Amino acid sequence: MGKINSALRRIFFFLIAFYPWINYILRKVPKLGSVWDDLLILVFFLFSIFVGYKRIKDLIALPSVLFAVLFASVSILSFVFNNYLFLAFQHQFRLLLEPFLVFIAVFLVKPTKDEIHFYLKSFILSIVILGLHGIYQYIKKVPTPAQWVDKDLERTSIYTRAFSIVGSPNVLAGYLELGLPVVFYYIFDSKSYIRKILYLFGSFSIIGGLLLTFSRGGWLGAFGSLFLSFAAISPLVAIGLVVLGVFAIYSVPVLRLRIVSLIDPSYIQKSLESGGRLFRWKYGVVNGFEHPLLGSGLGTFGSSAGQKYGYFSYTSMDSVYINVFAETGFLGIVSFILFVSYGFANFVYKFFSKRKLIYLFLGASLFALLIHIFVENLFDVWGITLNFWVISALSEVLDG
Repeated sequence: MGKINSALRRIFFFLIAFYPWINYILRKVPKLGSVWDDLLILVFFLFSIFVGYKRIKDLIALPSVLFAVLFASVSILSFVFNNYLFLAFQHQFRLLLEPFLVFIAVFLVKPTKDEIHFYLKSFILSIVILGLHGIYQYIKKVPTPAQWVDKDLERTSIYTRAFSIVGSPNVLAGYLELGLPVVFYYIFDSKSYIRKILYLFGSFSIIGGLLLTFSRGGWLGAFGSLFLSFAAISPLVAIGLVVLGVFAIYSVPVLRLRIVSLIDPSYIQKSLESGGRLFRWKYGVVNGFEHPLLGSGLGTFGSSAGQKYGYFSYTSMDSVYINVFAETGFLGIVSFILFVSYGFANFVYKFFSKRKLIYLFLGASLFALLIHIFVENLFDVWGITLNFWVISALSEVLDG
């Protein structure tokens, strides 16, 4: 029975690690394509209850679970207080909280060390292939929508952006930044030089793909997480990373253009105009302060639910934090930040307690996404959030 349970755990981990590829295939299958990820979460969750029922009582003591319950409670109170369309509420509530069930599932099944490394290596392989595919797209100059670049500042220099099979450069960057610190852990940890070289090649593939997404949020998330990781190991290495980053921006015109365009007056002006990113952020913050305690209701402002059900006439808020603040107020944003960031905090605590690199780099993986979601709404992408919550759950079950 133990071997069967182990095999099933590995299957679930593999499906989550290779989510973008499996989703790309299954989305083309009628009926199954729209529900397969719900089925994956449900079956994994039920399996975990069956094999880990003795650990259910321990869930009460987990801060992540308590913060999840707190955020869910605030969201429900906000819905009751604002009294709006239930479909909008349940849509966004499900998007934000259903993937968290895999966190609970991982805790309950308590995977072995070998199973954890099986998942992490599977995830690396999945991400490396995404990075290589993105590089291939850029080399082949695959056509991309005109709105992906600023037509006044960048169109003559940036002809295409890597997006692989996930449909968006920013989504691809979200996957890549989540996997990059993990592959760096194996570069440091592997004893075999051949394996070190293989993981180093994997890191180049991920970094190359990430750069070619031209996703500034992805760059910021990846750089910020690696900087803090290397600073914890050696401040000199962190300083070297900064020097390397500055050199890359200075010596590669297209990278420099992408960064400098952020402070170009014409870009800022367009962003402040109706529908621009800064306009939407300001609009969201104002909405939050107008409904300071509980917001205007989950699913009513800036989220995909808000757009779908007619509560929000612009494109996505492009910031998970501002979106949550606008929809659930100060109570919501505080509980949400505690909810999503505890895994990172737990890894940091364990790293400084035990000085094991795996805690440092898995924490960096979570931190990269926590940075990125300030400027992109990536929590609607379940392939990213499922892996985020699996890695977060490892902070509770990994012994180092």
